[in-house]
Amino acid sequence: MDGVLLAVLIIGGSIAYGILGVLAGRKLTQKHVAEGHNDVLVPIFLTAGVIYAVLLGFMVVAVWESYDAAHANASEEAAMLVPLYRQTTDMAPEKGAAMQGLIRQYAENVIHDEWRTMQESGTASVKARRSIGDVFRVYGSLTPATKVRELIAAQYLQTLSQIILDRNKRISQASESLSWVMWLGAVGGGAIIVGMTFFLYMERRLPHVMMVAVMSGLIGLLLFMMAVLSRPFVGPLALDPAPFEQAIAAFNDVDHGN
Repeated sequence: MDGVLLAVLIIGGSIAYGILGVLAGRKLTQKHVAEGHNDVLVPIFLTAGVIYAVLLGFMVVAVWESYDAAHANASEEAAMLVPLYRQTTDMAPEKGAAMQGLIRQYAENVIHDEWRTMQESGTASVKARRSIGDVFRVYGSLTPATKVRELIAAQYLQTLSQIILDRNKRISQASESLSWVMWLGAVGGGAIIVGMTFFLYMERRLPHVMMVAVMSGLIGLLLFMMAVLSRPFVGPLALDPAPFEQAIAAFNDVDHGN
């Protein structure tokens, strides 16, 4: 969904809920409340507000940390491909050339196929999985002739294993999202807190409406942030495969002797 439309639906919907609720609440309760009414309602409202603020703040921070972790993990995976590619220059020429072709193919498959697959279904790409599997098969056929090449092969396996670990994390992160229970707490809690403001006593209508509209908009803004950050590879703030494109550019530099 387009980011602007999503913002209008969530933030605008929250503000509309607050404004309409105040107007309806004042109409229904104006004959039944007086100034002393707030002495009872406000302490309850403040207690509920603090509880909800803690819950919502925790969820926003948790969602941001998950989004940032997905970004860092994808960047690390792409960055690790560069030393993996460089290490092939110390292999036997035919094995090194084959390995370089497969590493480059893997990066291109992630960019052009797997990224789209993650966005659409949260799953891995068959092409990318086959490419990284072929890298392992070529590695298994290596027969280092010297002690130096044995050390290089061992370091190569360590780097390759880290890439596989990062890849598995990326696929897992692509399929994760906030539980419906958490969304129920965030949206339901916000509706309750805003709903309690409908029954506050204020003599003039306009300040009451403006106060609730601002609070509703703030809650809607935080809910919007959670919505766009909860799926790192989907939506208006979806992560892009730029780190892998940079890795391919580094491959080209290696091929030119840099």
